[in-house]
Amino acid sequence: MLTGMKKLLEWMRGLLMLTCGMPMLLSAVMAADGWMTDLPAACRQAAKENKLVLIDFTGSDWCSACVRLRRTVLDSLAFREFASSRFVLMEVDLPRRKSFDQALLRRNEAIAEQYGVGGFPTLMVINPQGQVMGGFQDGNVTVAEAQKLLEGACEAAVLFCKAAGQVGEERARTLFQIYKKFPESKSFAVPREELMQAILEADAANVTGIRGMVAAKEQASLFQAQRETVPHASPQMGRLLEKQLAEALPANRTEVMMARCQHAMAIADSVEEIESTRRMFEELLPMLPAQEAAELQRFLDKYFRDPDALLQMLRSSRPR
Repeated sequence: MLTGMKKLLEWMRGLLMLTCGMPMLLSAVMAADGWMTDLPAACRQAAKENKLVLIDFTGSDWCSACVRLRRTVLDSLAFREFASSRFVLMEVDLPRRKSFDQALLRRNEAIAEQYGVGGFPTLMVINPQGQVMGGFQDGNVTVAEAQKLLEGACEAAVLFCKAAGQVGEERARTLFQIYKKFPESKSFAVPREELMQAILEADAANVTGIRGMVAAKEQASLFQAQRETVPHASPQMGRLLEKQLAEALPANRTEVMMARCQHAMAIADSVEEIESTRRMFEELLPMLPAQEAAELQRFLDKYFRDPDALLQMLRSSRPR
């Protein structure tokens, strides 16, 4: 009789621990609506289910774009159906409210720092090993746009698996396919740099041409740093831009020419200088992609059709 009662009490205690402890256990790894909050657990689940991890870096009580993205995209039925077969969902929330679990907040801050997240919201796709496959940093996308961007990350994951079994030029070419489509926003700067270094290590003969891209990137950074030391609407800036244009690598010429046009417009002080600026812009037109060229042409048609009026507008906008 006592043995039976003991078993009954033990069973009751076990049941109470199960039913009372379950919410606490779930809260440690799950946020609202099925989004996990424990990254190692999310990665283990992704490995088990042969999926990727989709991380939502958000500020749920201060970032309006984050709230909008969650409401209009991430919580939509269409997106959930799309994501269910591809991703384990992981939320990294960095709210400002004092009531938020402070231990979880510290873990989330460490994850955001680990991945170099530079803006909110950021949707980042990683594989179960923690490598970044892609994503986007934008709170204004539609469901269809988000799906397209995340499908790109899924395609990158397939290529990453392929590259893992390759060496040398073959590996470099596969990784370069990923690099060409990899997100360029600030939140992806760290993994993008890591990907570039992996290509450089594999591509001793520069079959991908990435060394030229690196050189152009370094020159662009140097040019920008030089411009920041000179007043924009000054003769010194004009001389600097002419020097940069003479030195610019082909990949940087368009950007320098645009800066040169903008400077010329900023300092124009006669109708003749306005007309000269227009010719500089027109020289740039053939170098631009079709859509950008069309936008620039509309700009020229709108503002340069009356040089006198444009000159007066520019003069009135300058500090006195």
